[in-house]
Amino acid sequence: MRKTGKKAHLLIVLTMFLVLTLHGGTAAKENGITLQEAIELALANPNNLGAAQRAVDEAAAKKAQAAASRWPALSFNSQYTKIGPHTTVDMTDLTVYPLPDGSMRVIPGITDAEASGSYNTGFSLQLPLYMGGKLNSAVKLAGYGEESAELSYALETENLIQQVIQAYIGYLKVDRMWALSQEQIKILNEHLRLVETNLRLGYAAKTDLLATEIQLTQAELAAVKAEHGRKLAAEHLSNLLGIDPTALVLRSEPRIKADFALPTVESALQQAEKERPELKNLAVAIRMAEENLKMSQGYWKPNLALVGTYGTQNQSSPTLDDAIWTYTLNLDWKLWSGGAGRAEAKAAAANLDKLQHQWAQSKELIALEVRQNFLAVAEAGRVRELTALIRRQAEENYELVKAKYELGAATNLELLTAQTTLNSALNDQVTAEYDYYLAVSAFYKTLGQTAQFLQEVSEDA
Repeated sequence: MRKTGKKAHLLIVLTMFLVLTLHGGTAAKENGITLQEAIELALANPNNLGAAQRAVDEAAAKKAQAAASRWPALSFNSQYTKIGPHTTVDMTDLTVYPLPDGSMRVIPGITDAEASGSYNTGFSLQLPLYMGGKLNSAVKLAGYGEESAELSYALETENLIQQVIQAYIGYLKVDRMWALSQEQIKILNEHLRLVETNLRLGYAAKTDLLATEIQLTQAELAAVKAEHGRKLAAEHLSNLLGIDPTALVLRSEPRIKADFALPTVESALQQAEKERPELKNLAVAIRMAEENLKMSQGYWKPNLALVGTYGTQNQSSPTLDDAIWTYTLNLDWKLWSGGAGRAEAKAAAANLDKLQHQWAQSKELIALEVRQNFLAVAEAGRVRELTALIRRQAEENYELVKAKYELGAATNLELLTAQTTLNSALNDQVTAEYDYYLAVSAFYKTLGQTAQFLQEVSEDA
């Protein structure tokens, strides 16, 4: 198991390096937003990472609080106590009265006392001398807590960047689909006018007109669906960036570099085990559990503290006149607790064992995720190649059928079929191009190297 370093924020520096190299401001530009600028806007949006950042600040404050517990604590206190007025009975001052029956009645003396008050004023100093290692363990645990919070922040940052990539590419995809649907409608409208003319001249049948109108209506339906998807994608991306959807304009076309080569599975598995924040966070949790176990096993150790006071009691005013020092050594040694200490140690040992199993399980699941995404990239790459080939074939087929139709050697149905095939091929290629980009992005996400993907693998067209 690989332990993370004490300075987990180095991972944050790595993932945030992208932000430091971005160009432009954090506001939506009039000429559009690039993918890098979109990521910058999302990282600057406090609704995305604000809670994670505050968690880091909270953990740092708790670490400072734990470190302060090892130092002496000095406090000042002043008390005023008032007693009375009250009545006292003096049994030494007795009065005896004879009664008619010959018996005697004894009445004690009664004294009325006025109210009195006193001031207790002084300083108190407490110094832990020996706490059975609990203070040192508390400081270590707080440090691990800060490291865990930083790793969680790094994971949130990487997840956010991946969400922006997916939303950005998703918008480009549906926008391109919408553009293709508009182009298809334009082509079909031109063809419809041609069919109407041929119908008037007697060169076309009514069924040709109806078939063309049906094809046009289907294209318009596809355009409506594409427009709806486009609006939803714009809402999603704008929400991440914290901008108005009506102001959303994208001006870059991210793509995978031509010289990109997929790393081997073995190399990818090693990188994932080394870089994934989830594994690093579990490693920190294991170290915390080890420290908890160590602390709980010392349940029998005593606590020794020195308490010093410097003060006095005065009936007239809170003053330190005639104050004296008083020192107290306080020893607290729990000799028997009904087995509670041993039970706590067993629970801590079981928790450590549980976390170790979780680490091993997470490692296997991440390895499976890496292999699955590796296969997904290979498949997406092959699909990308085949859809490009199909598009070229569909374009050639459409041009041939169109030329034959103009010469009267092909039917209207054959031309519409060729148009449908070409439109489908164009849509498939667009989908394949963007899916390939997302597959490579997801693969690097499984390696914990999203920043490296943006810097070394992706580029703007």
